[in-house]
Amino acid sequence: MFEEIGRYKILEQLGQGAMATVYKAYDPKIDRALAIKVLRQERCSDAEYRMRFLREAKAAGILSHPNIVTVYDVGELEGRPYIVMELLEGTPLDHVMKSGERMPMDRVVSIGLQLAQALSFAHAKGIVHRDVKPSNIVISGDAIKVTDFGIARMETKDSTRQTQMGEILGTPQYMSPEQVIGKDVDARSDLFSVGVLLYQLLAGETPFEADTLTTLLFKIATEEPKPLQAPSNLPASLKRIVDRLLKKQPEKRFQTAAELADALARVKHELQEAAEQKDLPRVIPIRVRWALIMGGLVAVTMILSIFFIYGKQYRAMQDQVIDYGSSLVKFMAAENAVPMLSEDWASLDLFVQDTMDRQDFRYLTVLDHRGVVRGSSDATQVGKTYTAIQGAEPVSRSPDVQVVSHTPGGGEKVLDFDAPILFQKKEVGRVHLGIRQAPLQRVANLSIYLMLILMGITVASVTVITYVMGNFLARPIKALTVALQDLAEGHYDVRIGQRRTDEFGRLFRAFDKAAEALHKRHSDAAPENPV
Repeated sequence: MFEEIGRYKILEQLGQGAMATVYKAYDPKIDRALAIKVLRQERCSDAEYRMRFLREAKAAGILSHPNIVTVYDVGELEGRPYIVMELLEGTPLDHVMKSGERMPMDRVVSIGLQLAQALSFAHAKGIVHRDVKPSNIVISGDAIKVTDFGIARMETKDSTRQTQMGEILGTPQYMSPEQVIGKDVDARSDLFSVGVLLYQLLAGETPFEADTLTTLLFKIATEEPKPLQAPSNLPASLKRIVDRLLKKQPEKRFQTAAELADALARVKHELQEAAEQKDLPRVIPIRVRWALIMGGLVAVTMILSIFFIYGKQYRAMQDQVIDYGSSLVKFMAAENAVPMLSEDWASLDLFVQDTMDRQDFRYLTVLDHRGVVRGSSDATQVGKTYTAIQGAEPVSRSPDVQVVSHTPGGGEKVLDFDAPILFQKKEVGRVHLGIRQAPLQRVANLSIYLMLILMGITVASVTVITYVMGNFLARPIKALTVALQDLAEGHYDVRIGQRRTDEFGRLFRAFDKAAEALHKRHSDAAPENPV
């Protein structure tokens, strides 16, 4: 290990590869730590390796870009050439990928974008990297640095083809088809390698896998990549970029790294907008909110009104039935006073049967003063002692008629009208008349159904009208929002320019006045602070 290389003090060895050894060094002249790459001793006698090493120094030396490692100096010590370069504080991408964890989508796009920008700068200088792979990309925070231009080709009018058939320069998994078969390569070959890298970051594996080098190279040259099994949130635009980068024919790929960078920048913007929308609280459009509020208010008001009206209506109809039944049972009691007093049971039975034939009553029962059934619509009850109704709910009570509601035999509800049979103001028997409540309930239900239909129509009409009105009001709000966004982006010449005679008109005029003031202030400051 060297103690010094030129004026640089060697601190430690950072790593060693097949071509060179890298040391951490210190430059006392400018008080800076840096890295020195020294060609290995056994490679110095090989003209090809020596040429590649010096080519890296020359290639990287003319590249000054935030995403490309900076070369400070080139020299030779004891016949061994060395390169003095920026000391990178970070982790090679291949080490990061070994963890097996998928990178966040925005991180993958950021790496691809910075890599495309670095290659665009290099390609503009006539330099094709030809070995784009994870180990040649160092991650430092949110930034990347592209390293190792050792097999880079500088495109000049005097340059000749550097790769012969059968000679492999580059890492096989990331090589382009034209690189595999030994054809001339250009900037589009680097873009194929970028496609392989993005594919791997997204899918966790390379698009071409094989057990042998020969099979791998054959697949790269002839077969389509495996379908990209990426996360479900992969934007379609990013998938199209990767698919285009991996085209076999260079003319079907992006033609420049700058073009790729523009495409990735659009994807990055798309992801940022999606993230911002996700972080923002969910906004319910004013037209929807107003429509729901108004529809809800009308619905609640009408439901309360319907139940109030229904209760009143049902009670009124029930009172009519009670009045009818009470009058009818008192008439029946008066008609049966004489037969009851004379114990003319045949006449009582004839009266009951005739009444039941002419009217649809649930039952009719006539009792004597001892509570024995003397006439009934149920012939089996005649001659038996009457059993009082159990579990009945009182509905109306008066000296003349008592009315209760009950459910005989667990069936339909019935109103029982109980009236005394009087002879000279003395009770000689009783009459029980049962009237079904079902017809009353049907009428009440029909009324509530009709009112519910009316409520549905009213609520729907109010909701639609409110939505339309809210939509009409949302348009000026949207216009103001767009104008404010333009103003925030520095477009001080934006004006709404709409003439309205309402509160929005005042708001628009206030905005235009404020924008005009900002525009004037910015224009006045422009000569002193040119952009």
